[in-house]
Amino acid sequence: TADILNGALDGALDLAAAGGLGVAEAAGIAATALKTFNLEGSDMAHVADLLAAGAGKAMGDVTDLSAALNQSAMVANATGLSIEETTAALSAFASQGLLGSDAGTSFKSMLQSLTPTSAKARETMDQLGISAYDAQGNFVGLAEFAGSLQAGLADLSVEQQQTALKTIFGSDAIRAATVLYSEGEDGIRDWIEAVDDQGYAAEQAAAR
Repeated sequence: TADILNGALDGALDLAAAGGLGVAEAAGIAATALKTFNLEGSDMAHVADLLAAGAGKAMGDVTDLSAALNQSAMVANATGLSIEETTAALSAFASQGLLGSDAGTSFKSMLQSLTPTSAKARETMDQLGISAYDAQGNFVGLAEFAGSLQAGLADLSVEQQQTALKTIFGSDAIRAATVLYSEGEDGIRDWIEAVDDQGYAAEQAAAR
């Protein structure tokens, strides 16, 4: 009740209006995101802004973004990604036509492949200087990883790039990895900034 009265209701209403959703559906989507990333009810307005901006500035709608989060958010959080990084990645995927649960599944598979599961994948990452973790074993951040991926593949032919990506990530996760490669560090930082747009949900709700 305290969470609802301290802003969660306003955030859910704004997301519902901005995304053209029912209030119950919008509240459920935002609440699930809050829970997955260990946020407080008072963060509901921020989550509403992220989801509304992620959908509004890419392709698809809030339900597409929710479906993607349902498949990937738990693994993203466990890997060390913030909700801002996760939403930014899914928005980048959507902007290139990778939407909904399909996007979430590919992203989840990609994140699970950051720790190589085969000797060949580990060897390929080492040869190209691609690493997702620092010396302490912590995830370096999505933008930095996208930069590492782009730098590692930059001097290869298209065929060599695709072979390397498939070896490291597998046939499903290669879709998400290809988007990160094409965006690079600057592109992912731009998406993080784009989705982290304070007041976006309320503005869109008011406009509608």
